[in-house]
Amino acid sequence: MKYLPTLLALFFALQAQAQSPTQSIRGLVRDKATKQLLIGASVAIPGSTQASVTDENGAFLLEKIPVGRVNIRVQYLGYEPLNQEDLILQSTKPLYLEFELSEGLVGLDQVLVSSAKNAFEAVNASSVVSTRSFTAEETERIPAGVNDPGRVALSYPGVQRGENDTENQIVVRGNSPAGILWRLEGIDIPNPNHFAIIGSSGGGVTVFSAQLLARSDFSTGGFAAEYGNAFSGVFDMHFRQGNFQKASNRFRLSVLGIDFSREGPIQKGRSSYLVNYRYSTLGLLNSFGLYLVGERVSNQFQDLSFNLAFKSKNNKSTHTLFGIGGLSEERYIPVENPQERDPAIANHWEDRVRPANMGALGWTWTYLPDTKSYLKTVVALVGSINIRRYDTLSREDLRYRYDTEKYQDTRLVSSITYNRKVSGRATYKTGVIFNQVFFNFSSDIRPRSNASNVVNPIFVNNVKGQGNTQQFQHYGQWSQQLSPRLSLNGGYHFLHLFANGSNSFEPRLSVEYKPANNQRISLSQGWYSRTLPLMAYFYKDERGNLPNKNLDLLKAEHTILAYHLYTKQKMRIILEAYRQRLYNVPVMPNRNSTYWMLNQSDAFPLFTVVSEGKGQNLGIDAAVEKLFSKGYYFLLNGSLMKSTFQALDGKRYNTRFNTGFSTSFTFGKEFALNKGRILQVGGRYLLNGGFRYTPYDPVQSGLKRTFVPLAGADFAEQVPAYQRLDTRIAYRFNGAKVAGVVSLDIQNTLNRINPSRVAYDSGTNATYVVYDGSSLVPVLGVAWDF
Repeated sequence: MKYLPTLLALFFALQAQAQSPTQSIRGLVRDKATKQLLIGASVAIPGSTQASVTDENGAFLLEKIPVGRVNIRVQYLGYEPLNQEDLILQSTKPLYLEFELSEGLVGLDQVLVSSAKNAFEAVNASSVVSTRSFTAEETERIPAGVNDPGRVALSYPGVQRGENDTENQIVVRGNSPAGILWRLEGIDIPNPNHFAIIGSSGGGVTVFSAQLLARSDFSTGGFAAEYGNAFSGVFDMHFRQGNFQKASNRFRLSVLGIDFSREGPIQKGRSSYLVNYRYSTLGLLNSFGLYLVGERVSNQFQDLSFNLAFKSKNNKSTHTLFGIGGLSEERYIPVENPQERDPAIANHWEDRVRPANMGALGWTWTYLPDTKSYLKTVVALVGSINIRRYDTLSREDLRYRYDTEKYQDTRLVSSITYNRKVSGRATYKTGVIFNQVFFNFSSDIRPRSNASNVVNPIFVNNVKGQGNTQQFQHYGQWSQQLSPRLSLNGGYHFLHLFANGSNSFEPRLSVEYKPANNQRISLSQGWYSRTLPLMAYFYKDERGNLPNKNLDLLKAEHTILAYHLYTKQKMRIILEAYRQRLYNVPVMPNRNSTYWMLNQSDAFPLFTVVSEGKGQNLGIDAAVEKLFSKGYYFLLNGSLMKSTFQALDGKRYNTRFNTGFSTSFTFGKEFALNKGRILQVGGRYLLNGGFRYTPYDPVQSGLKRTFVPLAGADFAEQVPAYQRLDTRIAYRFNGAKVAGVVSLDIQNTLNRINPSRVAYDSGTNATYVVYDGSSLVPVLGVAWDF
């Protein structure tokens, strides 16, 4: 009998193990520089006996792995080991992974291998400063991220939200949101957001499906040579491939809508498919009088994404067919009863409709001509159409159309990239990107009887343009490991716009020194440019001329000094100082005007301008981040910055986005339960300086009964600071046939309505702060995987 307690304990332990669900993990291991499959690489679960070795096809298989969070370590002789931390393994879905290893240095017949890489590293090895990778799981895990890269980026250093926090526009290091580039599978794409804002890079909800996203990069400066047509930030997005062995499904129901995705093999082991469709139910909520975005703001959207992959028998080439498309419409509805409309409140008597559609359909071919190089070709048809129909309504419900705009942009895009590993220490990469652009746009804007926005004055203009043009980009980059601790990246980017013959040759250089295996000091210097929205070149003056046709490319120079420290506790400490010099910014050819195009979040100049404006952003970003491990993670960052501009009068002013500082603290904790179940809680607190505005001249405004800016005080004042708490709680479960997650994300948990701008009241001859930020927004969702 004395052995009974021991036997019972052993019995129950065996029972628990027997009932705990398991799953398999399979995938491939490649050389990062050449994309060659690596034979004999070790793939193991640290702290266990479960391991595998890649076969002649570079493939590995790990079986009977307990579900939940899983760590994987990949090693290969002469290569830097790779750690993937806390991957999610579900009971109903085998996990398919592809790992890419970087070759170490060889010297004195001995392989010197650097410390293990981790989730902080960029996918693009040439992005050595101001770049962070992120995963689909991270877009879900960050509170109020709701699988949206733009909203997730608010947790990163140097990033803050745009003027309207119901949208996903972001301000990077004091720059206008208009300066961000979106790239997908190696090609530039139009604004990939529902309810896209004309002339900007943001909107309401991302078109991307988290089910398709592979690890991707977000850069806030010092871009690698292959990135062009951007000056403030780059989202370099990648699609993952579907499971090559087994089909699986996901169905998600949330406040935002319904999602359905499916993936699986077309030909087992050789080809796969992955598709996701989403339909918004916001319109249904609106019909019951529930508006999540704002008072009397209705939203409808749907999107489709897919990726088909086909591998050759000899593993020398891979073809993919990918697509992404979104349809959306946002409407600001006036007060229904005309007698209840207050003439002093614009949204009482305005009916504004904004349809916005975008799409991209592309084909990629990756080919390995030899053991030292790869060639990637992409051909895609991309396009977008944005429309505005704005009416004002009288008390008699008579309509007056004051804004009719249509912007249609269709592009046939092709790119070719060639990458060659010259030696174990040197890699060369070059490529071209060509856009054949077809455009059709018109703008008919008339004056209103009242304007409440004192930041962007109203102009009476027409813009019309139809035709086609081309855009050409070429780049080259050399990466050299000069010693075990010193590396160099040098290159160039060339951009040419055929519409007016403007072009830019942009040298770029970065140096990285490792004083120790866990430290990195980097210096980056580079020049960048961006075309204006095509509509800006086709503004017609009163005589029918095109005074803006020959505007130059908007240009920037970035200088960045960075220090990164990695600790044994899987933490990273970052300090980055930067200086950005902007020039060729459109300004009015009038020394009495202080118009500077980048003081706007969107739109473009509807009047004569010249490319003679200047600007400067100075700042320091600091961050302490702990990788998700041992059941928790956190990211604390703070930024100090100063953003100024200079018009033709030669004076320097604050920009609209010179908030002075931005901070955020994001954290999450997971509690592992039995049978692979997980309880997750988290929060994010944002604290940023307020956006700037120009105070009014009380004397002149009173005489003219309209807003008159105070001379010489452009953007001298700030609205109060922005504060917001977001929270998340989720429960992940794993059953024999169904797994899933129940989640609740709450944006603005404390329901603090933030100030966004300042308006002018002609009746009282006074300005007042407008508090039209979003209120508490709960996003409840349930996802089933089967």
